[in-house]
Amino acid sequence: MKKAKWTMSQAILGLVVGCTLFAIIAQTVAFMITSGNQIRKESLLNNDETLQRIETELNSYIHSLTVKMQTIYSEGEMLYDMRYSHAKRRRLINHYFKAWHLSENRFENSDQLLAMYIYDNDNKLVSSWRKQPFNYPRDLYNTDQYVNVSHLKSYIESEDSSLMLSGYRNEFAQKDVLRFCMKLHTYDDDRSQLGYLVCDFNAQNFADIMSKYISSRDVYVWLQPEGDSPIAKVGNTTNEESLIFSEIAKIIATKSTEFPNLEDEYGDFYLNGRPSLKYKMHIMMLTPQSLMLQTQSALVRMLIIIAAIILLVTLFLGTLISGFIYKPVGELSRTIIKIKNGDKEFRAKTDGWSEELMVMGEEFNEMLDRIQKMVQEEYEAKVLMERTQYKVLQAQINPHFLYNTLDTMSGIAASQDCTLVSGLCQSLSAIFRYSLDISDTQSTLQQEMAHVRNYLYVMDVRIGSTIKYTYRIDSDTLTDSIPRITLQPIVENAIQHGLRKSRRKDKELIISARHKDGKLVITIKDNGAGMDAADMNEQLKKAELSRIEMGRSIGIMNVNARLKSAYGTGYGIHFESIEGEGTTAVIRLPIVKEEDENGDEVQGIVS
Repeated sequence: MKKAKWTMSQAILGLVVGCTLFAIIAQTVAFMITSGNQIRKESLLNNDETLQRIETELNSYIHSLTVKMQTIYSEGEMLYDMRYSHAKRRRLINHYFKAWHLSENRFENSDQLLAMYIYDNDNKLVSSWRKQPFNYPRDLYNTDQYVNVSHLKSYIESEDSSLMLSGYRNEFAQKDVLRFCMKLHTYDDDRSQLGYLVCDFNAQNFADIMSKYISSRDVYVWLQPEGDSPIAKVGNTTNEESLIFSEIAKIIATKSTEFPNLEDEYGDFYLNGRPSLKYKMHIMMLTPQSLMLQTQSALVRMLIIIAAIILLVTLFLGTLISGFIYKPVGELSRTIIKIKNGDKEFRAKTDGWSEELMVMGEEFNEMLDRIQKMVQEEYEAKVLMERTQYKVLQAQINPHFLYNTLDTMSGIAASQDCTLVSGLCQSLSAIFRYSLDISDTQSTLQQEMAHVRNYLYVMDVRIGSTIKYTYRIDSDTLTDSIPRITLQPIVENAIQHGLRKSRRKDKELIISARHKDGKLVITIKDNGAGMDAADMNEQLKKAELSRIEMGRSIGIMNVNARLKSAYGTGYGIHFESIEGEGTTAVIRLPIVKEEDENGDEVQGIVS
């Protein structure tokens, strides 16, 4: 199935629309992130301000109730009898109705006082009053009802003399009760404790105060005395919110001396808390994040509508602009198709709305002219190559005749016991076969060394055995692939220009090969006359393949240029020499293993 491709106009339109869409999406995401953080910050700040206002009004209301409770000090006779209750226990019975008197004369119905208890220092009831006697116990210490008396005892047994706030849920009356407890003291220097006054109020009054500052019933606010259970709760709760409320309430109940360190977020809710140090209570608020994000959602919807409008306008304008831009390119495309179909004389228009399109048309026409010229030249070169190949085939007859002749001479010499002549003919035949074989430009180090040894044998016959040859070839280098006729020109140079010019009798030529630093390193060292190595190395750096192709460079220059052309400038030949002491040629090649027809590395040893 052929893959569908876009035209340039479609690509331009897609690019414009894609960039616009990306910018809109990026802006929307950035807005949601930044606005979300800002809304979160402002929501928590507004909630803190709300809790501060709630605390201020609650403190004022608690203070007004505390002032009414303090009117008990006007009952001097009762307080006197409570001070000496151990000695005059019977006289306390006379004050049994004092609680009723105080509740009727000191408190209003709007205060919603539910019960009042007056106790001496021995936790003995002096007087009590209950608005609904069947729902509230006569004595807090002598009842089966749960009235949270443990928190009351802890406060009485402590050294704390401030007002205590506590609470509990009265299951009989189905009401939340907020308890005030005030210790009674003398006003002389020793401040002796006389007893304490307990007033239980309906927590609904406190809930009503908190409700005034809550804009939604989904916001949950509660009042929790320090180290005690929550009381005076406002708002509706979901299952998730109830779990969070229970967790936080438990934390506050266990922290009786300090305000706990709570997180700002719990699930999908913001949490704000404010401790009221004056009355040792905590005001807590759980706010659903959905309420705070309603404004953000409205803004996002508006942003999406605006983005859609922008996208439609961009699509319309992009279509017009892409058509205008693409028109000359389309004409050039149609011209190319016509030329492809055979109309080679057709040329592109060189006009357009931009300078680039004009240059493109001109360059395209010039390219067509060059192509036609190159086609003609290629045809002529092909004819010339065919003629050359024919001559090469003819020339190959002569080397084969030479090989066969040398082999015949070697056989005749061997039959006449002329071993020197027979060996010379065999070596020359091997040299010619190896040198004139153009079927493969690569060889192995083992084959190169065999060629070098044949050459050295011929040279020994020619000049006499005056040179000692030493071979130090690591066996793992034998199968390394190297260009054909790499070593023989360098060996020839060492003999002709180094060893033959030296008059010393201990002439020696050492050929070494090893792997070093991931490369094949071959050294050809002689102890001959030496040379100017710096000048030679400078010439080797300038060696160019074009000189070889044109037949202007032979020998070492030829070898070095071929190595650099095949493997790169990091490889080739480098000379080191000392006048009168000898010369070392270092050949660096990459390690390339020669494989046989079965894919196995060719193994061999140079003896």
